[in-house]
Amino acid sequence: MVMKTLNYPKVGNAAEHYCDTLYIYLPRENLALGDGRLSVMTEAGEWTGVSFADAERVRLYPLDEETLADVRWGGGVCVEVWLPVSLPLGEGAWIDMEDACLTPESGASLEGLPKGSEQWRAAVAGEYGVAGLRFTGEADDAPLSRPAAGDYVKFDLRLGGGATMAAIESANGSVVCDEGDSFAESGEVTLRLEQDDFQWTIYFLDDAGNAVDVLDFDADMVRR
Repeated sequence: MVMKTLNYPKVGNAAEHYCDTLYIYLPRENLALGDGRLSVMTEAGEWTGVSFADAERVRLYPLDEETLADVRWGGGVCVEVWLPVSLPLGEGAWIDMEDACLTPESGASLEGLPKGSEQWRAAVAGEYGVAGLRFTGEADDAPLSRPAAGDYVKFDLRLGGGATMAAIESANGSVVCDEGDSFAESGEVTLRLEQDDFQWTIYFLDDAGNAVDVLDFDADMVRR
């Protein structure tokens, strides 16, 4: 029996409200990262993409014993892909991988490697949340891997369900929003990074001002 690759997030095993990282679990160890491209696709075209040759965004490592026990494999690896632009909310995106993304080590079999034709439907659940988060420079909207003070973070803020309002707070003042810190409608939000060691929190609130969920962000999300 050939054990299948496991992917996260996907339909049936969705992330909640926000996701900027993909995980590919493979039941074999004799693999290396190639130079193929992984693309996140939507009906409108490519949402974002990553070359597997980009060591700042893609890494491969052995699975720990706890994970191996959970999936009931004798061995395996995880490929972690940090996306330049976080996933859209819902189930409207799918992942394409070129065959050259992963290569077997010398003399190893091709069996079990994901093929470019084997798409998976990415899924981020929730009627509210954050989509399309990316770091950019002042003059260029291209995503940055290593943002610092003076750069920006942009994202689509969605309200819905029990979350009718949102508030943004930076406890150390490292992130500033010129549009104010509270939002009653969905839309794009732009924050300015005032420090290299940035952090901010988004509170999703109901009509009474009670928090229904909280998303925390900080500089560790780009220190990988």
